[in-house]
Amino acid sequence: MRRPRLGATAALLLVGLLAGCGSSDNGDKSGDSTTPSTSPTPTSTPVGAVADLDGTTYESTSVEGHELVPGKPVRVSFEGDTMSVSAGCNTMFGAYDVTDGALAWSGEPASSLVACEPELADQDAWLADLFTTGVDATLDGSTLTLTSGDVVMELTDVEETNLEDLLGRTWTVRGIVVDGVTSRVPSGVRNPTLVVSKSGLSRLDTGCNTGRTRVTVDGETITFAPPTITRQACPAPARGVQRAVLAVVDGPSDHVWYAASTLVVTKGNRGLVFEVS
Repeated sequence: MRRPRLGATAALLLVGLLAGCGSSDNGDKSGDSTTPSTSPTPTSTPVGAVADLDGTTYESTSVEGHELVPGKPVRVSFEGDTMSVSAGCNTMFGAYDVTDGALAWSGEPASSLVACEPELADQDAWLADLFTTGVDATLDGSTLTLTSGDVVMELTDVEETNLEDLLGRTWTVRGIVVDGVTSRVPSGVRNPTLVVSKSGLSRLDTGCNTGRTRVTVDGETITFAPPTITRQACPAPARGVQRAVLAVVDGPSDHVWYAASTLVVTKGNRGLVFEVS
């Protein structure tokens, strides 16, 4: 998704390649020669720092050296020091660094853990390896080019989804994030949900208890009003799921990532991966 930019994208470097012109004045017009000047030619600029990409989202327009699943482009988003990558199934996200023009995750990325068709699962594995190993990154206007060995991927800057679109929809928890590691909701526990009205007033199901909260969207932040819930005793593992939900659904978020039907909300070392419908 494309958020209000937190840092300016690096300016495109333009280099004017001007050739000299000369003539031989020997009285014979046929001996005159002129070398035409060339127009200024834009050149790609290596990405120098995390701030160069802050607040941007890119989607692949061409890939050489690898065949993507048809109709499933690669989408890469940057916010602060977090990079999120998706290509038709799961969303992977985590902290990243830029070193000498090469960007890569700086640790093990978390994932939304959606069950994928085999070809999309393979594509996710390829992407995880690509961004773990690292890619050389250059900017040319609205085009981001990523290179690793024989793979050359061109991506173009795209508009992000507005967080206001989350209002009036149902958010279902599909993954629980703790210290950057994502796990599924345990078998036998119903998936926690937030049924969010257009006004933000929301019905909350923690997977054990039910209650109410209010969701407020402000630019790039989601804030939850302190929830009020029933006080039914929760057996394990539902008790742990409820604790994970309430650790996030209370107060302002630290990080939000939203694209297609996947929403990731983190607060401190805790996070929830929602499927939005």
